[in-house]
Amino acid sequence: MFEYSLGSIKRGIRKSYFSHNYTPTDAIIFLTYRCTSRCSACNMWQRPVDPSSELSWTEWKPILQNLKHNNIKNIELFGGDALLRKELLLNMISFCDQNNIGTFFPTNSSSLTDKTIQALVDAGLGTIYLSFDEVPELDGSIRGVKRHYERVIKSIEKIRHYRGSSTKPRISCITTVSPLNYAFLKNLTQTIYDAGADEHMIRGMSEFTSELVDKTNVQGIKPSPYFMSTTKGSHAFTDAQAEEFLKILDDIWLTRHRFFPMSIDMCNLRGVVDKDHLTDLSYPYQSCVFATTQVVISPYGNVLPCLYFKNYHLGNLTRNDLKVIWGNQTHRLFCTQQQSNKIPLCDKCSIKFYHKPFLPTVHEVLRNGLEKMIHISKTH
Repeated sequence: MFEYSLGSIKRGIRKSYFSHNYTPTDAIIFLTYRCTSRCSACNMWQRPVDPSSELSWTEWKPILQNLKHNNIKNIELFGGDALLRKELLLNMISFCDQNNIGTFFPTNSSSLTDKTIQALVDAGLGTIYLSFDEVPELDGSIRGVKRHYERVIKSIEKIRHYRGSSTKPRISCITTVSPLNYAFLKNLTQTIYDAGADEHMIRGMSEFTSELVDKTNVQGIKPSPYFMSTTKGSHAFTDAQAEEFLKILDDIWLTRHRFFPMSIDMCNLRGVVDKDHLTDLSYPYQSCVFATTQVVISPYGNVLPCLYFKNYHLGNLTRNDLKVIWGNQTHRLFCTQQQSNKIPLCDKCSIKFYHKPFLPTVHEVLRNGLEKMIHISKTH
């Protein structure tokens, strides 16, 4: 416990230091904006796209070399559905594995055949994120496609089979919780554990509205968040649902030792949101280090300061070195407005809690330590 807490505090110090100095540490690359899911809480699949403008492997390879030379340590290979560009994805994973860059790959599991999973393992994938939001009773009401539950369970089994005695790729299941699935959360955690996953990441959802987009701009550029409802209604919790959900979170967290060695992560929920946040789908203010340390790259090579501002370009990596782009005036103007809490969209964004700076990290460590002592005293 002490070593974990000390490690967390050291990470928080590094995050704050790198953020202050505009030092990039990690990258998120959109291989494509195209998607095979039809999620009710995400409009990525509804976006007009131009596949012919997506960069090829020949164009991406020097970009990856540039990221390596700028000391990028980890890369998340993102989409849309990145498996729509499977050969590119495998080439990127192999490059990163050969150059000691950690790789993270989120997927909806729709294209995870035996052959594809074997190829991902052989390429050296570090972590695979499996979206896991439904139980059989829901059958497509969240993901918009049938048999999501069965595909994820089979994918976990196949990944474990093909990785053999290796720990790579690490299997992390991500459940984005809403009023549609919160009542099944304990079942999902148990199912993931029984299937043999290494981690269950329980995430609060972000939901942006057209009204919020309209009143947000940075240097005249409006955001383009993809977490927007594709149905007519909101995914906000009622008071009763929020109270029940918070109790479920507490129950899972306080009994998490039962799922060892599988870890459970609730970094943007527990100790962060209360009932009012859940009924409004908002998040409290916290200094965001994402835009100063995490390099977001579009399928066309554009560098972005945020996942939700695809039209706010800092520069393009097919033409410029990251050193020239990162921390330039355009970048600093964005971050100054964000750090002054003048971007309304940020009130609905949970990303800032995935990358905690020093003080919030200390608060989290102290809270967890106090909870552990209280729990021990109650059980003895």
